[in-house]
Amino acid sequence: MWQQFLSSHRIGSRRSSATDVSRSEFHKDYDRIIFSSAFRRLADKTQVVPFPESDYTRQRLTHSLEVSCVGRSLATSVFEAVRSEIGDLVSQGDFEAIVAAACLAHDIGNPPFGHFGEKAIQEWAEWRLKEPEFSSLTESERADLTRFEGNAQSFRILTRLQMANRPGGMQLTAATLGALIKYPRGSVAGESKRYKKHGVFQDDRPLFDEVFERAGRVVDEFQQFSRHPLALLSEAADDICYAVIDLEDGCKAGLISWDEGLSILEGLRIGCTGTEKMPNADRLSMGRAIVIGQLVQQCAEVFQSQQAAILEGTFDGSLIDLIAVADAYKAAKSIAVERIFNSPRVLELEAAGYRAIQGLMQVLTSAALAESPSGFDLHIRKLNNLEITDEMSTYQKLVACTDQVSGMTDRYCVELFRRVSGQADWKVS
Repeated sequence: MWQQFLSSHRIGSRRSSATDVSRSEFHKDYDRIIFSSAFRRLADKTQVVPFPESDYTRQRLTHSLEVSCVGRSLATSVFEAVRSEIGDLVSQGDFEAIVAAACLAHDIGNPPFGHFGEKAIQEWAEWRLKEPEFSSLTESERADLTRFEGNAQSFRILTRLQMANRPGGMQLTAATLGALIKYPRGSVAGESKRYKKHGVFQDDRPLFDEVFERAGRVVDEFQQFSRHPLALLSEAADDICYAVIDLEDGCKAGLISWDEGLSILEGLRIGCTGTEKMPNADRLSMGRAIVIGQLVQQCAEVFQSQQAAILEGTFDGSLIDLIAVADAYKAAKSIAVERIFNSPRVLELEAAGYRAIQGLMQVLTSAALAESPSGFDLHIRKLNNLEITDEMSTYQKLVACTDQVSGMTDRYCVELFRRVSGQADWKVS
């Protein structure tokens, strides 16, 4: 049963995989992602604190690299448990590479200012699409915009926007893309409550369906699929880093006290932070490493115990919810959300990003939708490499605008809005 989940078929390609004894197809996936321009832009996208004053604070790039490392460790543990079943199908290195590559790309579609940026696009679409000119949009097209989702944008970037001159874009393997997709459904799924978000826009559905057809998954009555087994490992790696590593950044940024940060880690693993004779920063780093190791092992054990349901596609939920220290993990995550992501300092900076994102969406869509574009409209199109053709539908023109804005870095987003809005004196400190 595992074989269908380890497909090296390249999505969008109609050619058989090239023979290259020096690198496997899955290692090529990893390399294609890490050398992509979309991945490099994560260096200036918010993870914890927008525009951090310290160069220690993580951004989406360092977060993605760390999640990839944790994902590789999870894959190592799981491979050891299922070696007898898959050892003849894939090497340990390739199995690890699939999960590591998916983790590397898991945030590649995040707009500027992270989840706050998603909300800015969603709320802009809510009021903008109420206008009569958008009455022709279908329910799914409208939902793609009013429920704009970074996970769906990640799939779009990898399969449509990067290397856009060929079908399938980067033409990653079905296994890697399957391991990437956290929410295998579109933006409209009827009364189904199986997934809280979506992982694909309507414009990209054919390639999305191809991924799951290769994995042997069948679409249900709500046009959604059961998750790829390795997507559970990618999700778990992100979950682990979200609470534990972001906690470390919160302490470094002064949003959580050292004592509280150490206490949270001790709640996850008693004795993990050493003694009071050690510097606080060293205690926190040591505790973080030990706790990550513990969470990796426990998530791998849950995967093994639930393997039959996972492979069959009947397992719902996440691995982290079933680990032995689930309650302590949830407490740590709750504190991270409350004390770090909702801190006055972060909210103040995100408000500037919110203003910039919505302002740019308004400027770009006005230029994109203009039937007789003015000189300013043409200037905006050229400035943003916004390619609009008569053959494009209204929906496709709107999505082209979200492509542009969501692909911007935090700093470029704010500075571009400052320039196009004529607010030369408005800057982010």
